Amino acid sequence: MTRSARLFAVAMATSLLCAAAVTPARAQISLLKPSEVIVAVGAGDVDKVRELLAHGGKPDATDIRGTTALIFAIKAGNGELVAVLLAGGAHAGMTDKEGNTPLIWAADGGDAGIVRQLLTARAKVNEENRQGLTPLMAAARNGRTEAMEVLLKAGAAIDKTDYTGRDALAWAADSRTPAAAALLRQFGAH
Repeated sequence: MTRSARLFAVAMATSLLCAAAVTPARAQISLLKPSEVIVAVGAGDVDKVRELLAHGGKPDATDIRGTTALIFAIKAGNGELVAVLLAGGAHAGMTDKEGNTPLIWAADGGDAGIVRQLLTARAKVNEENRQGLTPLMAAARNGRTEAMEVLLKAGAAIDKTDYTGRDALAWAADSRTPAAAALLRQFGAH
């Protein structure tokens, strides 16, 4: 084999190795790209979300942190997007990587209308995250009395404790929201 043929063979082998090394990186980058549904939810584009869902978009799409399109809509406080996603098949109980349900996020944000939508979609009122926090505790820790009332009327357990030993009343006391504590006492907390 001539010197130029050997150099060509080495160059081709090096080129193939470099191409093989680059391919997984490109694949990894494309995995990190958010789905079109999540992008549309992030933009608050209700019509685009409807269109994507009608054409096979995944209503339970997640980002790399496990945050669902539904949770993004809840965090934005966009009840219309929540309704579109639920009607499009989004699972009302699908958690993020920390085990937070959409209902925990809605209760934490205090949007009673979204809490009602999720309960109508059969979200479990007492489902805990990985720290034992329930939607009622999430609402109580932020003094979200309207959301708390909806949860209590739906059967939220007052006496449940998280893994730190705190119940909703303790969380309400921590929030320094007398109305939240009074509401819990009205429903039997002590």
